[in-house]
Amino acid sequence: MGGGNGKMNVTKRKNKITVSYELKKNETYRIQEGSKFKSITFLKKPQIVKGISNETEDNKGILFIDYDGVDKRIVEEDYKSISKMFKLPQAYLFQTKENNFHVICLKKFPHSEIYKILKNTRADINYQDMAIRNKFRSYVLRLSNKKGSKKPKFVCMIGENKNLEFEISNAHLNLLEKIYKTPKINYPNIDGGKLVKFHTYETSG
Repeated sequence: MGGGNGKMNVTKRKNKITVSYELKKNETYRIQEGSKFKSITFLKKPQIVKGISNETEDNKGILFIDYDGVDKRIVEEDYKSISKMFKLPQAYLFQTKENNFHVICLKKFPHSEIYKILKNTRADINYQDMAIRNKFRSYVLRLSNKKGSKKPKFVCMIGENKNLEFEISNAHLNLLEKIYKTPKINYPNIDGGKLVKFHTYETSG
């Protein structure tokens, strides 16, 4: 156990163990105790960032996908595949840093269907079940800066300009057009939603 380049000193005298470690400004610690173990971990302080939720006002969700450490080709191939499987319209592709991408598709789904779609991609494994683990029970994509990664930058549309008959989220569409000046797509079936939920959450440095 240790943090950064700091040195941890552990001394044992009979049945007493003493741990000494000097925390850096950007570090914190966590203590865990279970029925069969006790542990202390030194780690970098998490960053607080702001993001948008995929949840819509009528208790459905749009499709968010998060890729870390992949070539752009992987994202495009995945989206081509799931577009055929789930009848998806074009999606908005964003880049946060080299080989890290976000995908937003505005088509609305029951929440359980989104999890199924993500399992058919090579997206970040921790992101695939994010909605099961977080208190918001939704998928969130970052909007703000993060140390080592800039605000998401719009790259291009991916997928084919088809399957436009399905209902899409007006609130998320308006947000994308306002923040990123995304291309105008003539969606014929737009819901009446106006509210996008924002969340602040912890992420590793």
